[in-house]
Amino acid sequence: MDSKPEGVNMPFANLTWRVTASGLEDELLIADALSWLCGEPESIELERTKSYHGSKVHMITSKIGRRGAIRKAISNLGPNLLNTLLMQLESRLHEDNALYFRLDLDNLVRGKIILSEPGGKATVKARLKFKAFPGQDTRQVVKDSLQSLLERAQTPVLPDNEEE
Repeated sequence: MDSKPEGVNMPFANLTWRVTASGLEDELLIADALSWLCGEPESIELERTKSYHGSKVHMITSKIGRRGAIRKAISNLGPNLLNTLLMQLESRLHEDNALYFRLDLDNLVRGKIILSEPGGKATVKARLKFKAFPGQDTRQVVKDSLQSLLERAQTPVLPDNEEE
C-alpha cells in the first residue's frame, strides 16, 4: 500500500513539522491537527515551556524519519500545494538540501492545508530534508521526487468532519 513509485528514488532523510503556540491556544487541538496532517500520531511531541518574558509557550513538533511515512505526509498536502512547491522550488530549496515551507495554522486546525508566508499569522513550519549523493543534481532529484508524489497526492479527510 505504501510502495515506492516506480523509477523514482525517494531520497528523503527526514521531515520535521514545528509549531510554536502561545499559552492561550489549545495545544492539544493543534497537536491533533498536526497528527492528522503528518499521519504519524506517535511522532508528535508537545513541550510546555515559558518564553523569555515568562509567558507560557507550547512547542509542538513532529519528526518523521521513515521514507514511506514521509511520502504519505507529503502526498497529504494535495496536488495544488505540491504544484506550488514545484513552481517555487528555486526559492524554497536551500544549500542544506532541505525544502522549507509554511502552512497556515488556523486553516490547518480547520482541516484545510494552505501554504503561508512568514509574517504575522501563526504557521506550521516544515523542513523536508533530502539525502544528497555525490554527482547528483539535488534540485533535479527534489523536483523528480515531488513530481512523483504529485501523482499520488490527495488531501486527507478529517476523521470527525461532517459535510456542511
